[in-house]
Amino acid sequence: MKKKIVAITLATIIALGFPVSNYSYAETTNDLEAIQDQRKEIKENLSDAEGQIASVVVEIEELNNQIEKVNERLIESRELIRDTEQDITVTIDEIETLQSEKQELEISIEKRYEILKNRVSSYQRTGGSISFLEVIFGSQNFGDFLSRVSSVNKIAESDAILMEELDVDIKKVEENQKLSLEKLDKLNSLKQEQEEARLAINEQKQQNEAHKQELENKQQELVALVGNLQAKDSNLTALEAETKEKIAEAARAAALAAKEREQIEKSAVKVATTSSETKQSEEEASTNKSTGTKQQSNKAVKQEQEKQVQEVQEPVEKSEGKTLMMSSTAYTVESSGGSGVTSTGIDLRENPDTKVIAVDPSVIPLGTVVHVEGYGYAIAGDIGGAIKGNKIDVYVPTQKAALNWGRRTVKVTFSN
Repeated sequence: MKKKIVAITLATIIALGFPVSNYSYAETTNDLEAIQDQRKEIKENLSDAEGQIASVVVEIEELNNQIEKVNERLIESRELIRDTEQDITVTIDEIETLQSEKQELEISIEKRYEILKNRVSSYQRTGGSISFLEVIFGSQNFGDFLSRVSSVNKIAESDAILMEELDVDIKKVEENQKLSLEKLDKLNSLKQEQEEARLAINEQKQQNEAHKQELENKQQELVALVGNLQAKDSNLTALEAETKEKIAEAARAAALAAKEREQIEKSAVKVATTSSETKQSEEEASTNKSTGTKQQSNKAVKQEQEKQVQEVQEPVEKSEGKTLMMSSTAYTVESSGGSGVTSTGIDLRENPDTKVIAVDPSVIPLGTVVHVEGYGYAIAGDIGGAIKGNKIDVYVPTQKAALNWGRRTVKVTFSN
């Protein structure tokens, strides 16, 4: 009967004590797999976004080269237009000169035309009856004769030359007028072509600038996306570490439970053996033996069982560090006021590469050595007015490094 009771008791302890741990272990393992799947997806998205950023950067560089070439063409076009305008100014001066010469020629033509017209009128008034022979032979003597012959020849030659000059000047006036108009038309056409080219180049430049702005906006969106993905990955990293710790804890609990089970099983065998020996002793003993002896024997067995259970159930103490997910920013000597000396007396100007963080002493005591994810091991050696609760401020030597650090959530590990 006692063996049956012991067996039922042990079965109850084993049945109630271990399935919960097994279930928790399996559940935590599933959580870890889900976290790792999420991290894998985030890393793929992160890789894709970084690839897109690289492509956008290359495209922006190519577009900058195109914009530079367009600007060069635009400068050349403007120089050509400026040269053309100078040529137009010169041509206008030439046209004005030609027009002035034309006016002078017209005045000269008009004068000579008046001379010829007067001669013809004089000839008409005389009735045209006086001939060259009459003029010559009407001379008084030979000297007068020679003088008249010379005068007649000169008049005839003068009229012929005058007519030829009039004809040449009239043609020159017409040529000058035609040449002026041709030059003006040619320069106007050239200027129009260059202006159209300049407008086309300007339009292309505006399109390139607009496209560049679109690419820069896309780059900013991708950078923001990368930042969000990195933040999520950082949070999942911390969660993954926490889950792994839970799994390790569950594994330790399972190992401890297995050890307990083994000890309980050994105790059961020992109790059963003791019970069997006790029963045999009772059968061999005299029926007159006192009831007190049986109770004493049973009490000894019970005490042995309680001792075994107590030994198995004693807790195992352990000591480990503390891990927090904290919001972090970065600061430099200049941004912190320029003194260069922390609240614990560390001179950052003399030791610019020192790893120091500002903390809330109520969360992390000053002087504690901590490990900051992405920063390394550092000393909690400074404080800050805005550093309250789960916030830290990591020291970096340059403003560029502070900007690169930005604001991020990090895992901070330190001893309790």
